[in-house]
Amino acid sequence: MAEGFNLNQKSTELLNQLDLYIKKHLDELTDQLSDCISKYGELIYEMQKTGEKGAIAYLQFSLLRTNILLNKHELRLDAFDENWYLDTVECSGSYEVNEVLKYLTEFSDMVETLRKESPMRTTLREAQSRIFEESQKYQIFLAELIRLGMRKVFQTEGYRKIVKAPVFVVCIGGLLDRVDILYKEDITEKDFREVRRYLQSKEQIVFNHEIYEKLDLSRGNYDGLKFLYSSFAGSDFTESSWNKGQLLFSDFSKCILKNTNMEETQFFEVNFSGAALEHVSFAGSKLSQVSFEGATLSNVDFDGALLVEEVNFNNAVLENTRIPESR
Repeated sequence: MAEGFNLNQKSTELLNQLDLYIKKHLDELTDQLSDCISKYGELIYEMQKTGEKGAIAYLQFSLLRTNILLNKHELRLDAFDENWYLDTVECSGSYEVNEVLKYLTEFSDMVETLRKESPMRTTLREAQSRIFEESQKYQIFLAELIRLGMRKVFQTEGYRKIVKAPVFVVCIGGLLDRVDILYKEDITEKDFREVRRYLQSKEQIVFNHEIYEKLDLSRGNYDGLKFLYSSFAGSDFTESSWNKGQLLFSDFSKCILKNTNMEETQFFEVNFSGAALEHVSFAGSKLSQVSFEGATLSNVDFDGALLVEEVNFNNAVLENTRIPESR
């Protein structure tokens, strides 16, 4: 469309402004999210008490195109049972995100101005298509904000009251469209052989969200895997490799890691508390907000590892293990 270069420049400027705003106001924004979900959880719970709703399997955030065109700065919230979109009992709410979508509105206004200046070159449909395309970038920011805010959401009374299905996911996407999983809970029983086979197949999307607790996952090649909000608590990873992967907001507490390689891997908010680590290599890895509290580390190699911030070794037992200085 006309003045494409100026639009691209404006897009970059606004997204940079949004990025800075979120970083500066992250606590405030995640507080707003947790308050919203807590109140929504109370609504779900009341409908569950009366029998209108069953166990919830999907809590979905949707960025609606109609709201984008109306400059309505909110995400729709829906709670579905295991039938997902075939769930006939509606339970909807909204999550106000003016602080995020006001930047998209500014971009939309510029698109409309350019369209009016060159009506013969740009149709209304083309202009709307450009705005919808831009909205996908804002959805990515919203997805990351929700992911980061889930830690606070867990602690709210309203969220805890929700009766959840054995597999429960929080996701974001267009209503009745594809979604991205932001968080997952799974209390179903699993066969360790099938889990190991699946992990080694490397058949995953950008990030996996899985609960694989108290399983024998030893002698596995898990190189390059990426996990977010996942738990492997109490599992055995003896003689396994996790090289060149990403582990974010994940739980390895009370795991057995013996002769295990976790080299050149990114760790962020990972919990190794109470784990037994023997002959484990973190060489070349980046660790930020990682806890080894109460863990046993014997012959653990941090050679070339970057300990960025808040790496916790309180009450850990260290044998032939040298901890590099945090930076």
